Amino acid sequence: MSFPVVITGMGAVTVFGDGCTALFEALREGESGLHELRGIAVARGKNRSAQIEDPRRTGPWRLSDMAVDAAREALAQAGGPAPGVTGLYVGTTGGDNRALEDRWDDFLAARRALSAGADPQVDDELAEAMVRFPIGVLADVLAHRLGIEGPRYAVTNACASGTTATAMALLALRQGTVDRAVVVGADHLKATSYWGAERAGFVGHDLRPFHADRDGSVLGDGAGALILERAADVAARGGTPLAGLAGWAITCDDNPHAIIPPEDGASNAEAIRLALADAGLSPEDIDYFNAHGTGTPLIDRLETASAKLVFGDRAGQVAISSTKSIVGHLAAASPIIEAIATVYCLTEQWVHPTAKLDRIDPALTLDYVPLRGRPQRIRAAVSNSLGGGGTNAVLAFRPGDSVPAARGDFEPVPDVVVTGTGAVSRLGDGPNALEAAYGPNAAPERTRPYSVLDHIDAAAGYQYLSRSAQLGFGAAAQAMADAGLPVPLPADGPLAGRRVAVVMGTAVGGLSAMAETLCPHLSADPTRITPSMSLDHGPQLAATLVCRAAGVTGPMVTLISGPAAGLQAVEVGRALLAAGACDIVIAGGGDAGDAPTRDAARLLADRQGRAVEEPADSAACVVLERADGARERGAPVRAVVTGCASWSEPQAPGRTDAAAAALTRCLTAVGADGADRPHLSYHVGKGNLSDTGEVKLLASGFRPEALGGALAAGPLLALVAAVARVAVEPGAAAIVSTVAPGGSAAALRLAGPDGGRG
Repeated sequence: MSFPVVITGMGAVTVFGDGCTALFEALREGESGLHELRGIAVARGKNRSAQIEDPRRTGPWRLSDMAVDAAREALAQAGGPAPGVTGLYVGTTGGDNRALEDRWDDFLAARRALSAGADPQVDDELAEAMVRFPIGVLADVLAHRLGIEGPRYAVTNACASGTTATAMALLALRQGTVDRAVVVGADHLKATSYWGAERAGFVGHDLRPFHADRDGSVLGDGAGALILERAADVAARGGTPLAGLAGWAITCDDNPHAIIPPEDGASNAEAIRLALADAGLSPEDIDYFNAHGTGTPLIDRLETASAKLVFGDRAGQVAISSTKSIVGHLAAASPIIEAIATVYCLTEQWVHPTAKLDRIDPALTLDYVPLRGRPQRIRAAVSNSLGGGGTNAVLAFRPGDSVPAARGDFEPVPDVVVTGTGAVSRLGDGPNALEAAYGPNAAPERTRPYSVLDHIDAAAGYQYLSRSAQLGFGAAAQAMADAGLPVPLPADGPLAGRRVAVVMGTAVGGLSAMAETLCPHLSADPTRITPSMSLDHGPQLAATLVCRAAGVTGPMVTLISGPAAGLQAVEVGRALLAAGACDIVIAGGGDAGDAPTRDAARLLADRQGRAVEEPADSAACVVLERADGARERGAPVRAVVTGCASWSEPQAPGRTDAAAAALTRCLTAVGADGADRPHLSYHVGKGNLSDTGEVKLLASGFRPEALGGALAAGPLLALVAAVARVAVEPGAAAIVSTVAPGGSAAALRLAGPDGGRG
């Protein structure tokens, strides 16, 4: 039995004010907190919002302030002292990047001056806005202000980001990676998200889930936080569990469309079944279903269909309600706020209502708890989240007093092998191109631009989606071919798509291209914005494209933790294999060296008086499998991953002073099994590895500077090069490592197919 995990603290900032008490009072009242949209031009009369209008919640960093306050409330409720290692898991779709979007005209002016050889005008706020534009920096801000040291991850799976972050934290607790997890979901409404969503048909005139006249969702601001711990640890320190977090699951839609989910609810139903199985529950145990409940016609039909598929004849006996009907749609914050609402209902043995539901759509025939809450026996509950791009993420809950405080066993990490690699860099396509990064001479750059059409037919339309997504897909397509995996994967059998996971990492994703497209229109004429300007640039789309092309319907996760995100993708993939959530993982990372990203790098480098490492189009990918499974199917075993770790020190965004201490921690963790033997060093980023003294290191001759500014792909490109090296040198072992701004580091230990035994 794995260790039972419980929730010990909760925090919330919503349209109703600061604190969970304000949220609980609103749930009891059952009245919507929506009001008139402010500060953003209105599209087609859709003038409702759930913006927070507290005068204290102003300024460019208001979202960080909200997230910090929610986390502080949750930490205060959990009490202490905190046991052992604390991990930070942050879900967001926009982070603090609104600060730069709001000053895009100033950013453009500085870029034009830079191009003309003039002196760019970059004030402190604009410089900070550039640093914080990559949305994963929100996690760095939280760690710095809260003083959290330990593993740190930023997740962006669209509106399921909060649930995905929570699931990752649950895995880490079960596997002994952390002893306490701080999970935060935070987003706020901004002009680009409002107009992009409205043009895509997502925004309505009001938010009325399951209503006969519903026409879309209404967006707002919010932050939520959960503290998770193992039940045995809580009992040992005399703490009080609020509820048990009993199970999780993530699936990807089986669907050709990149964004819009299928209406049949089958993939969502599979996620619910898997979460219940993980929790040791059956559909008959569930009395409350907290719905994604967006108020869009399609999603409400989908969730009704999935509930019927899971609960069968008793679907009408399960209470279903939408928290969004009360607090608004808060993007990545919604799943955490909804988890808090679910815990409240479990504790009170009462279900909150779906607001404004005075006329139920006659095609929807379940119990949606209209208008008024009611007492309800709740033995167990589920909270459902959907994310654009195909994510279905589900959490299962039990009452706190039903969770045993017994100690269990940490989930063992199996032997994990690399069976395929892929690479896209400025040196060319494929792992062989990376050979040019060895040696003292300047590496020749590619002569032919990368094209996604080398990997998929034009009819798929991938060439119209974000450049970073195209790059990630290309590297994954190479890795799958190298591993001997068919595309598409079969529906059943040992290579079934439902038993495959995709985990991708990125530093920026397509968000820079999205802002470059949308912001000028917002200044000139927002009515010229089209759906593709927003939908085609989501940072989660690299994972989506891989899943769509390959027929993957298992877990899908996108990390946006800066330059460390690529190695973290391997770390998370290994954890998914350990949890039995999949048999194969496609783990990769990529970023585009587009104009706004390049210009921001140059402006910041000039301001700081340092040389610039200009971002370049880059991506890399590896296929991971359990060793026994790979050998059983006759897969080519190219290397063995013997250890992965990431660690972060609390440091201000953009700073790297503390990264050396974080790197030492990572090297100690991954090098423990081979501390008495030398390792080839593949280090990407600042820092001198000889200063750590934790692992015996030899120069590999690999020069990461030959790759340019590869961002999240850089460490993975080094990993691909290291795999090629250890695969042909008997007894060889390598350490791949990186440091990142904000005090973060990640490392991975790699051995040859013989396990490094020689």
